[in-house]
Amino acid sequence: MGEDRYNARVIDSYLYALGFFCCLLLMVIPAILFIRRYTDNYRQFIITLSEKDMEKLIKNNNKAPFYEKFMPPYVVKQGMVRFFTNLQQTTIAFKDITSIHVSQTHYRGYSATVKIQTAQETYRFRLSGNVLKVLNLVDEALQSNPQITVNKNWNVV
Repeated sequence: MGEDRYNARVIDSYLYALGFFCCLLLMVIPAILFIRRYTDNYRQFIITLSEKDMEKLIKNNNKAPFYEKFMPPYVVKQGMVRFFTNLQQTTIAFKDITSIHVSQTHYRGYSATVKIQTAQETYRFRLSGNVLKVLNLVDEALQSNPQITVNKNWNVV
């Protein structure tokens, strides 16, 4: 192999490494921006919590699995609940809820689909990990609005 051919291969390897690095950046930068936006949404909402709501959040987070301890799927605040999903936040006032339907599965761990019916819209959320999150949500909703109908025996295995 001659010197020219060797130099051409070295330059090609540098271009390949540069292209690979650029492709890696195209995947990493959006992921970092997504995670930053997601955590900023939590932080901005948690700053607005009252002392009583913060105590409830801490109490529920102590019972949560490690991977959800610092970013729960929902946060309850003064008569409303805010669900945090991948790209959006959904806030529902407990006084607007007419019914809550919980369906649960126990395949590879606990998972529940919570269907919240309001006068205007139906919302569906998936909660996994343990039943305490669903129990807390239903209890908080019923404390704020006792007229909410909940399907019977949803928490019986």
